Amino acid sequence: MQFVQEFGYAVSPGKEEQHQAWVTANEDALKAAHPDGTRLIGIFTTVFSSEKQAGFYRVFTELDSYAALDRLAAAAKDDGSDFGRLIREHSGFMDYSWDAPFSNGLHKRVVDATVFDPPSS
Repeated sequence: MQFVQEFGYAVSPGKEEQHQAWVTANEDALKAAHPDGTRLIGIFTTVFSSEKQAGFYRVFTELDSYAALDRLAAAAKDDGSDFGRLIREHSGFMDYSWDAPFSNGLHKRVVDATVFDPPSS
């Protein structure tokens, strides 16, 4: 199975350049620190989108199962791990005000999804 988790966020005003420098310096370490069954695809900025409130940045993570979500959550709770430390550092750039753009999505490959035609009337 293959999933892609999409997390969209905004950076606090005045921290855009610091955020870019942090990602440049730490993205490879964050990739290496991801738990088994997960893979950081990358941290992206949105060039254009029809979404108005999804955030200007996106973190894309590949997951091998629904259980990988639990592994990510457990790793994030561990503030003594590289993953937990890096996640906390990265989250310090995010704008948490109520009106800041934000999004979160989980996408599953069509070939792995359960799909069926509705019954005909």
